[in-house]
Amino acid sequence: MRVLAPGYVTAALADDGTIEAIENPGRQEILAVQWHPERTPDSRATRRLFQWFVKTCREARGTKKR
Repeated sequence: MRVLAPGYVTAALADDGTIEAIENPGRQEILAVQWHPERTPDSRATRRLFQWFVKTCREARGTKKR
C-alpha cells in the first residue's frame, strides 16, 4: 500500500518503509493492519492492537473495564 484514502494516516511502518497499519483519526473504530498479530502474541505492537480492540468494543457496548 503506497497511497492512502482521504482521512487515513499511517499508524505503523515496517523497517523497509512499507505501511503496516493505517487508521482514520476521525473514526476511532477503524484500524487496519497488514500483518498477522496472532503470530506474535508477545510483541508490543500486538498487545497494543488487542488492547485497542477490546477498549473499542467495550466503548461501543457502553461497558467499562472490570
